[in-house]
Amino acid sequence: METRAETRLRLLLVSDHRAAADALAEYLGRHGFDIVARAATAAEAAAAVRSTSIDVALIDGDLAAGWRSVVQAVAEPLGRNHIAVLSSYLGQQERTDARRSGVGAALLKRVAGANLAGQLRALAV
Repeated sequence: METRAETRLRLLLVSDHRAAADALAEYLGRHGFDIVARAATAAEAAAAVRSTSIDVALIDGDLAAGWRSVVQAVAEPLGRNHIAVLSSYLGQQERTDARRSGVGAALLKRVAGANLAGQLRALAV
């Protein structure tokens, strides 16, 4: 029987920076994730969550339009805490706001590195 750690997880990747999204998709693909949907806006992310089976969402915290609107759009249908925000900078107040809005993990880009796949996998449980 396959365990959750061996199962490929379905991920929604939200980023408006194509090169960064491509690099993340390639990395996560090697670490047990199927990128089943990509979005660059809250509307696209909401549509993806409604039309695709998704285990976890990874949102670029540096979106031009802001990550909060994306979290608001996907938290209810996806389920609270199945969302990670990955950002260059998240202050204490932003991390608190993220958790209150349904984000399971607020991660800094410079420290996520090798831990990113494991942290996302933990959110999908």
